Amino acid sequence: MINMLLLGPTEDLEEEEEKDVKSGPIEKDLGIIGLGPAGLTAALYASRSGISVIELGLEYGGQMGLAMEIENYPGFEMISGIELADKMKAQVEKFGTKVVYGEVATIDKVDDGRFHIKSDMGEFIVKAIILATGGRHRELGVPGEKEFIGRGMSYCATCDAAFFKEKTVVVAGSGDAAATGSLALSDVGSKRIYWTSRSDYLKCEKIYIDRAKDRENITILYNKQIAEIKGTNTIEEVLFSDGTSLKVDGVFAEIGAIPNVELAVALGVELEEGLMKIDDDCRTNVAGVFAAGDVTSKIVNPLMRQITTSTGLGTIAALGAIEYLQGLKTKQH
Repeated sequence: MINMLLLGPTEDLEEEEEKDVKSGPIEKDLGIIGLGPAGLTAALYASRSGISVIELGLEYGGQMGLAMEIENYPGFEMISGIELADKMKAQVEKFGTKVVYGEVATIDKVDDGRFHIKSDMGEFIVKAIILATGGRHRELGVPGEKEFIGRGMSYCATCDAAFFKEKTVVVAGSGDAAATGSLALSDVGSKRIYWTSRSDYLKCEKIYIDRAKDRENITILYNKQIAEIKGTNTIEEVLFSDGTSLKVDGVFAEIGAIPNVELAVALGVELEEGLMKIDDDCRTNVAGVFAAGDVTSKIVNPLMRQITTSTGLGTIAALGAIEYLQGLKTKQH
């Protein structure tokens, strides 16, 4: 699978701050973990308020960055996920946010109430945290899946569609990701796309279903659950739980994401249905820790996991963090 764009530290930190990373933690007012729409929006609002912000993450654009075409973000008739992420990043950097590409290992609350962030790109001390960590792809959990990763098994149709021109593939999933993935494969000229749903309906927007039905190379199959993936050097066949099978060259699992809550759990953040529990101001149960985006209890319904809902929560989290930091400043005086 094609990796997301990753930039080096020399493109993210000013020269003076790069030296500081090596000698000791950099101090900022607010740390934001996550480079998706929630995190980038939070960074925009926070940095415009005049506080210092460091934003860290490994997957540029988050799930948004995987989208080949976005048509439901206000102000753009059509834009790719990476293009939209680029515009958001440029805007937050304009107002002073420092964006660092790297994996966050730990976040610890220190004795004075601040937070110590350790990442593979350096260490940081911040007074408040916004967790906008999003999710990672969900696996099918069937025999043959792991064996064929990179040899026909993919979790991002919009990323890897170009490799399957004139090929026959299965797309598993019933939501928007499966829909746009099937259409992306159709656009690049896949010979046949079998779009399969485990149930007797599709959960995606109707406009995607209509478009798929108009494509000669897309076949929608209901009540189909993959039971096994077979082949030799590459994928050759998919077996379904109903006893049927298909000869295919590739399988795309577009069945949702697993929330990245490990950092939150380590901090003591309370979960609700596997997501970070937040109040109406995006506050968690841990003082100084806020959360935003798909990883929060405000977006339990998968259909509500949209870029616009993530940006909305990013806004609220930032305003909550700003208020919290102002309160700390008032106490100090």
